[in-house]
Amino acid sequence: MYMEPEKIICKNGKEYKMTSIGPDNAVEYLDLMYQVSSDTHFMARYGDEVKRDEAGVEAEKARLKRLADDERQAMISVFDGDKIIGNVAVYSSGAIHRKMAHRCSMGIGIRKEYRGLGLGNILVNRAIEFAKESGYELMELGVLSDNEPARSLYEKMGFTEWGRLPDAFRLDCGKSIDEITMYKKL
Repeated sequence: MYMEPEKIICKNGKEYKMTSIGPDNAVEYLDLMYQVSSDTHFMARYGDEVKRDEAGVEAEKARLKRLADDERQAMISVFDGDKIIGNVAVYSSGAIHRKMAHRCSMGIGIRKEYRGLGLGNILVNRAIEFAKESGYELMELGVLSDNEPARSLYEKMGFTEWGRLPDAFRLDCGKSIDEITMYKKL
């Protein structure tokens, strides 16, 4: 999906650019995922699991191209200059199967130093808009049970908890964390 760049203004009064990304943004996207995954345990992987070598970049380019070429999926990023500071992804939950074509999933990541500026609200709103425009009727997401800021945001945006998977994530320190699944009717 291609989205024309648009200007957004955050709580700090600073203007940023929000736009879709594609293969040309693979290095910047992997840099975002490396930092976000290193800064918090709330992501699905650790920073050292983000492959930023040549093979990792090529694989990410291919993945971003598939997403960019699909009108019902999106990678939307916020930029501060050339640096991606936040991203939201909207994925089909089963577009090749008619029984699930009405469902999509969402994932979000924001650099630590840019949290608290309202980017989460802006990105989730844009993801919901995109999903509605794309004909989805149901949006799903997973969130770690100890991620109170994200859970609060999702609840504020109208998401409802519908399940919990105990022991879904095991941190390197041995701590076990449940994953909460949430949904929103669009």
